[in-house]
Amino acid sequence: MQQIISSILSFFPVIGLAALGGFLSQKSGVWNLSLEGIMAFGAFSGVFAYHYFGGFIWVSLLFGFLMGFVTGMLLSALTVRLSLDQVVVGFGLWFLTEGLAGFLYTTLLPSVKVKETMGFRIFSLDLVFYLTLLSFGLIYVIMKNTKQGLAVVAVGENPRAADVAGIDVSKVRWICTSLGSGFVGLAGAYLSLVILQGFTYNLVAGYGWTAFALILFGRWKTSGVFWGSLFFTFLIGAQTRLQVAGITFIPPEFVVIIPYLGVIVALTAAGAMGKKAGMPSALGVHYDRE
Repeated sequence: MQQIISSILSFFPVIGLAALGGFLSQKSGVWNLSLEGIMAFGAFSGVFAYHYFGGFIWVSLLFGFLMGFVTGMLLSALTVRLSLDQVVVGFGLWFLTEGLAGFLYTTLLPSVKVKETMGFRIFSLDLVFYLTLLSFGLIYVIMKNTKQGLAVVAVGENPRAADVAGIDVSKVRWICTSLGSGFVGLAGAYLSLVILQGFTYNLVAGYGWTAFALILFGRWKTSGVFWGSLFFTFLIGAQTRLQVAGITFIPPEFVVIIPYLGVIVALTAAGAMGKKAGMPSALGVHYDRE
């Protein structure tokens, strides 16, 4: 039983880190609609670093994080600094990063198979899993109990009032968007390096959009995003176990979409309880200091 639970939970960093990264950006008032593309670019970056930087998996994961961080800085420059439409920029970056990942992989890399494992484990789960839990815990404490967390909430809810209180609105949004995108890139790198041990063009398979949906399902709360990510992780595990077990009374096509049906049901339930409950009031609204 422990082995089954561990095998299911091993996928948690992919969903959890991506959802946490998108949450940070949205909490500060910036839509990040490019999660899918940033994950793909992070996945490519991790495999690229693994191939060219000596096959060190921790270095490769860090490189995936850094490439996600750089993409987040680009998103911040276009939306926070230049005041461009966040939805248009988000979709544009999605297409750019996902297409660039596929192009660069076919151009710069041979077929790379990751052979190194994470090594040290606790209860059959690697350190990235526990770092993901720690990240959720830290963000929860910061948002609830520190002036930095209150600044993020203030910027997302009422940037003008935050500005009057002496908070640098642009700086907070830059940091949250860039750091959040770094988490998303790390999620993609973990998916390619640890879970799939290689890169394919469609490896993200909608997980970025799932992470986006889970932020809404979590009602823009750290705890809600955490439990939503854990819920989806178990759905992914159930799908995998059914496929491995060769369950025949359920059509294989239906088994594949079980996790996504779960997200739809969860979002429907969240909508029934209050469509916009918890959404930062200034989400998607640009602020110009007068």
